[in-house]
Parts: sequence; C-alpha cells; structure tokens
Amino acid sequence: MVHLRDPDLWGALVIILFTICLSALTIVDRSSFSFSVGSLLFTHWMSLIGGFWIAVVTPVYVVLKHRRPTRIKTWVRMHMFGNLVAFMLISVHFTYWITSVSFIGTGFALFVATLTLVVTGLLQRFNIMLSSKRQIRFIHISMTTAFYLILIIHILSHMMRV
Repeated sequence: MVHLRDPDLWGALVIILFTICLSALTIVDRSSFSFSVGSLLFTHWMSLIGGFWIAVVTPVYVVLKHRRPTRIKTWVRMHMFGNLVAFMLISVHFTYWITSVSFIGTGFALFVATLTLVVTGLLQRFNIMLSSKRQIRFIHISMTTAFYLILIIHILSHMMRV
C-alpha cells in the first residue's frame, strides 16, 4: 500500500518532476546544454557521472544491504535518491542527443533499460502493484543485467568511433 505521508515518496516525485522539466528544457533549448567542459560536452559529463553512479554504487548498495542489514533504510534511501539523480543526469544527456541524432542505437536501449530500472525500483520501494511483486522484482534484477551489458556495448561502440 502506498503511504502518501512517506517523505521519500514526495522526494522521489520532486526529483522525477525536475527530471521531466530539465528534459523538456533540453528539447526546447538545446543551446543551454551545448557547451564544452574540457574535451566533452556538458551533457556527456552528466551522463558519465550518472552512469558511473548507477554502475558503481549499485553493487556497493547490494553488498552493504547484506553486510550491514541494520542500516537497510539508509542504504535503500541512498540507492533510490542517488539513482534518481543519476537518471536525471542521464535523461538530460539522452534528450540532448535524441533531438540531433537520426538513428536509434545503444543509447536508446540504455535509456530504456535505465527507465525500466527506475520504474520497477519505485514500484518495489513504494509497494505499488503488490499482486505483481515477484514479477516486478524479476524484471528489476533482469534489467540490471541488461543495463550493464548495454552500457559496456555503448561505451565500446563510442570508443571505436574515436
């Protein structure tokens, strides 16, 4: 049952709304994000930070929740809010590039995998769709594996272009 008084729910909703607004701004005004920081565009740095967070901190979360179960609420909050912010950064990168690139490749697949992780994670965290709890957990874990595989392919395909 979803508890509307849960501050984590409202915090997650605020981050999601901010993600939608930033993504819309990126589509409407690409120039706001088309500046370089060093050798990469700002949006690339955003996706590198977001992707790094998800790829590195998520396994740390899994280890911590099993090794230090007394602090599980802290680990779950770190995982949820960290990944929501990481998804926001990735979303800005995705919307920046989807408006200029005519093909759908590994970036699109990676975004869909990440979006699926966010949705299934929130469904689990806030006990939405209790009747499908096992299926949602299965999808979440399976999509985690897909995320890592697609991320590796995405990085390698971009390294081959350079």
